[in-house]
Amino acid sequence: MYHVFNAFISCSISIIGVILFGRIILGEKIKISNIKLVLLFLVSCVIYTFDFLYLDNTFKTIIMLLINTVIYKYCFNVNLKRSMFLAMLHILILVIPDTFVLLFVTKVLNMDKSICYDIFAGGFLCNLFVFIIYILITYLLRKPLRKLINYKLENNIKIIIFSILTFLSVIMIFYSLINQYSFSDNIIVYIFSMIVSSIILFILIKQTYDNNVLNQKYDRILGFMTTYEEEVEKQRILRHETKNEFLNIKGQLIDKEKKENIIKYIDSILNDKNRVKHEEYAKFQYLPPNGIKGLCYLKVQEAQNKGIVVGINISPRIVKSNIYNLTIKERKDFARILGVYLDNAIEASMESKEKQIGIEAYIKNEQFQMIISNTYNGEIDINRIGNERFSTKGKNRGHGLLLVKNIIKMNNIFEIKTDINNKLYIQYITIKKSI
Repeated sequence: MYHVFNAFISCSISIIGVILFGRIILGEKIKISNIKLVLLFLVSCVIYTFDFLYLDNTFKTIIMLLINTVIYKYCFNVNLKRSMFLAMLHILILVIPDTFVLLFVTKVLNMDKSICYDIFAGGFLCNLFVFIIYILITYLLRKPLRKLINYKLENNIKIIIFSILTFLSVIMIFYSLINQYSFSDNIIVYIFSMIVSSIILFILIKQTYDNNVLNQKYDRILGFMTTYEEEVEKQRILRHETKNEFLNIKGQLIDKEKKENIIKYIDSILNDKNRVKHEEYAKFQYLPPNGIKGLCYLKVQEAQNKGIVVGINISPRIVKSNIYNLTIKERKDFARILGVYLDNAIEASMESKEKQIGIEAYIKNEQFQMIISNTYNGEIDINRIGNERFSTKGKNRGHGLLLVKNIIKMNNIFEIKTDINNKLYIQYITIKKSI
């Protein structure tokens, strides 16, 4: 009976840790009444106690995961996927104090392993130590953990699958460590494996989030510029019609009284200065009016406003090229690639002495090719270009290039080439011809 009571008290501490973890990471108050909270707490403690006493290893952890998911869903009113991710994160972090306490009492306090496993482990005192360390770790890491849990990745199947697989792997490694440590001190491989698995998962989540942010950014730009192009086209038609109408009026009234005033008034309308810079926009006239043209125009204006000299050379032959045959998805991906390269070119040229950018589009081997070139400052190791996280703009600045790399992997229609020539950093984007 004492054994059951001790297990119940220990599990109560664990449930308190679960709730406090959610409270700290979510930064929200509990959303249910005190009566419902007490009932949920007692039911969870009973199930935890049964789980602790009668189930083993991985299956025990899966039951804990399900209980924790229910607690987070009802206590904090979050959706099921986020609740499960929070529950997995809780158990993964819980491995840290569990392992620390095990090593501390056996290595520092020199407690015999048989006593540690049979009496201390799972008891009230052990759980209390784990609870204190766990809450301390959670509080210290609350900001990065809160950022991680708030990433909008609920619908990313890849992240969900990798999270579950990593969770199961870490738990199995942890129980293997526990079993191995009972008769051997050779556990370094287990600890290293758990750490590496967790780090890989967190890096994957962060990178996926960064890619999503960039995708949304360029999607918004593309949507805005598509609307902009439509409005420009409407204004062009309206101006053309207005011009014809006024020329008609001019011809009808030219011989009547006070014709000079009428002609002057008409000319003032025809010479209206409030118009788009047609000279710049016309340079992209051969690009398709599907957002690509507007994106280029927007980036050129941005570069020129920063004092960058922009050279533009768009071949009229591209009108019959395969850039006009892109699907909606391919068009969006091309805009993302182009947006990344233009952003990088603007930022790199700003740091250079010459401050120059070139934008060119040609037909080469019956395929559309766009070339973005820019001046830059310093030296570039061309062998590192295209590698994960590498950027000419310095540390932690390679998210855009990594996004491009991921897009290329998913689209065999695009081909990317990088070259450095006469102090110019050059990016070639080729849209391959369909077979």
